[in-house]
Amino acid sequence: MKIIYSIAFSLLCTFSMAQQSTSFEDSEGFVEGDINGQGFWISTPTGDVPPNVTHQMISLDNASDGSHSLRIVKEPIFGTQTEPIIGGFYNLPTPLAFGNFSVSFDINMSQHNGSVFGFQAMDSLEEQYVVRVDFDKTGVVTILNSVSGAPSLVSTPGVWSPDIWYRFKVISTSGEVKYYLNDVLIFTGVAVQPLNIGQLRFVHNNAIGTAYVDNIKVNNDLNMRVKDFKTNQKLVQLYPNPASDVIKIKSPYKIKYAEVFDLTGKRVEVKLSGDHIDLKNLIVGEYILKVETEKNSITEKFIKN
Repeated sequence: MKIIYSIAFSLLCTFSMAQQSTSFEDSEGFVEGDINGQGFWISTPTGDVPPNVTHQMISLDNASDGSHSLRIVKEPIFGTQTEPIIGGFYNLPTPLAFGNFSVSFDINMSQHNGSVFGFQAMDSLEEQYVVRVDFDKTGVVTILNSVSGAPSLVSTPGVWSPDIWYRFKVISTSGEVKYYLNDVLIFTGVAVQPLNIGQLRFVHNNAIGTAYVDNIKVNNDLNMRVKDFKTNQKLVQLYPNPASDVIKIKSPYKIKYAEVFDLTGKRVEVKLSGDHIDLKNLIVGEYILKVETEKNSITEKFIKN
């Protein structure tokens, strides 16, 4: 069987700014089991028999809000796909204007070096990306951005670790699309295509591993003041940067832990002593530092010279 990407569905032609929330709870009309056909949700169409994949489930296994979540996992009768396409698709009752919308959700992924998980906001008529976020198997968050009309996946300072709930937000206003991981701005770009959004997808490329998606909110964050990356830099600063031997973390809060990743998302071993990180064993290059304090967390690039 072959996965068929084209999906036909009808939507109202007017745009809505109404807020929507989904946590997959009984009180919202959801039941444990296959997501396909529940409310405005479908699972990936196959173009064959069965007409939709069958293992994308509303589950009680893990949740960030209430007791249920959407579990997306490998479909055993299909192989690994070249792009994230298998999962749960939400057909919006009314489309979102590409220049003025927000979508946020919680996500928890089981492992690195397995599936690429993702969020996609799609045009309903042309089946084109308006927004695409990949939680790459290396642990790096990548964004599909359009530069001079040519879309390409761009690595961000955002990194994710297995079995941790993350809050991800996409906010589009005034021609810019901003991406936040745990309320930290990790990327600013533009819509991949200037088309209005008819469908939201929570997907994977059908390798190994499981992701849980919960607490989805549409247009709830447009008027909300979220932290800017520069604001977080005032709370946690790195210096010197570039550095050769030691980099110091300056924060008014107690540092709980710090991790360093190379640009492929691989964790590298460093020694944290108080507020100093020993860089002597690192090779020259660029790295991503993730710092967790008692009050907040940040990710920031630094250079070992």
